[in-house]
Amino acid sequence: MISAVILAAGLSRRMGRPKQLLKLGDKTMLEHVVDRVSRAKVSEIIVVLGAHRREIDQVLCPYNVRCVYNPRYASGLGTSVATGAVAVDPEARGILFVAGDQPLITSEFISDLIDVFEKTGALIVRTEMGIPAIFNIRLKGQLIELTGDTGGRQLLEKFREEVVTVPGCPGFMYKDVDTEEDYQKVMDLWEKLQ
Repeated sequence: MISAVILAAGLSRRMGRPKQLLKLGDKTMLEHVVDRVSRAKVSEIIVVLGAHRREIDQVLCPYNVRCVYNPRYASGLGTSVATGAVAVDPEARGILFVAGDQPLITSEFISDLIDVFEKTGALIVRTEMGIPAIFNIRLKGQLIELTGDTGGRQLLEKFREEVVTVPGCPGFMYKDVDTEEDYQKVMDLWEKLQ
């Protein structure tokens, strides 16, 4: 049983508007991420909200997700990872973390990560770029203690001998959106992939 946590609490400072709500086709970027995660082998989807939570919560109403609020979202990504880890089902064997601004990631690749996690029993399974990543539930206590803006990178470094890196994720899937230029690149890629 894998719990998915989508990190969508950011302020979008560089973008100047909520990047989670930017449109790709007829859906927002965050909706595309939710769609793709929901088609992978996960037992639940938790979306961590912070800034712009009311607008994002409204958009996610039709989806089978549980939204949780991170009141410390302005303190950095680590607090959102911690908030998500607290919320996962107690029966979960692993926690999959996905960025809410990577709309080109595929459900097939997420499922591949889950397969590697289940077959290897690794403490952490990650992509070459870091996220998405799956953390064994044994790390839940340490995930809950995270602060600052480095997210789970601290644990990737601490347990580097027990990390399995899954290669082969096409570079376009890692494309996230921090600026208007990034958004334009993702829109161009999106059009090509349709």
